[in-house]
Amino acid sequence: MSLKEKLSSRLAIKIYIVLASLFILVFILDALVMPVIVHSRDEITIPDVTGKPVDAAMAQLAAADLKPQVLDTAPHPNIKPGNVVYQDPVANSVVREGRNVYLTVSGGEERIAMPNLRGRSLRDARITLEQLDLTIGKVSYEASELPAETIVSQSVAAGKRVRKTVAIEIVVSGGSDIQVEIPYVVGLMLDEAQAALLENGLRIGKITYSENSNWVPNTVIGQSPTAGDPIAPSAPVNLTVTR
Repeated sequence: MSLKEKLSSRLAIKIYIVLASLFILVFILDALVMPVIVHSRDEITIPDVTGKPVDAAMAQLAAADLKPQVLDTAPHPNIKPGNVVYQDPVANSVVREGRNVYLTVSGGEERIAMPNLRGRSLRDARITLEQLDLTIGKVSYEASELPAETIVSQSVAAGKRVRKTVAIEIVVSGGSDIQVEIPYVVGLMLDEAQAALLENGLRIGKITYSENSNWVPNTVIGQSPTAGDPIAPSAPVNLTVTR
């Protein structure tokens, strides 16, 4: 073997020895040293920070030798915007100091983009709103060039963001010469009768009170005009109510 070959062989052996030593060192660090370091940390019971302002929650977790991080924002109907909705790990979990604690912060009550109801039928509008957890409130009628029973206007503009469960008032076209049918409200309580009339675009007119032991107080026992008669929108319906 030449001198050059001998030198090359010795160099290769030295490289193999260095690489093997590095591998053994990494193994020792991973298998022996790191577990000792990890297990030498103190165990901490994670405090409950849900419902607290995010700044206060992060300060409390940091003071407990934990590492808080805001992970996400989510809508919540009850927790104020900027307060913690959820934490991970959850409260009372036992972890090592220095553990990351991820926080989800409330964005407030969810709001829905109001759809455009103009030109739709009353039935279609009701279904659309119910699918969005919204409801139809007062319904009134007015003369319009739009086809009868289609929506002319709405109390909340299309595109505006509103809270869920908000009642949307709408105006419905009755055509150029509109009339509505009077609902039957006899036997209803006064507030129920008023709601039924408002839903049909009518209003309560004169209320006459009468003694009648056969009905509980505030029960409608008469109406004028009678149910089923056509009448102009927003016209009054007179009621007789038990005292």
